Amino acid sequence: ITYVEQVRVPVMILAGENDPRCPIRQIENYLSRLRELGLPHEVYRFDAGHGSLVIEETLQQLAAEISFVEHLGTPPPL
Repeated sequence: ITYVEQVRVPVMILAGENDPRCPIRQIENYLSRLRELGLPHEVYRFDAGHGSLVIEETLQQLAAEISFVEHLGTPPPL
């Protein structure tokens, strides 16, 4: 949450409901602050810890990431 005001691009968060390294409550606090600031974001929650070793879940996460990027469109030239 320390740097959430500095977010300048859309954010995609993949969060494990049982993640011991980054508890879901911390994710919820961050998402809440993103919403308060009106910053674009998406979240994908999954029923595992810090990652999933289940192939089907990994494929679903990749699909969510691809969909997120596709919705961003083509970036303007630098």
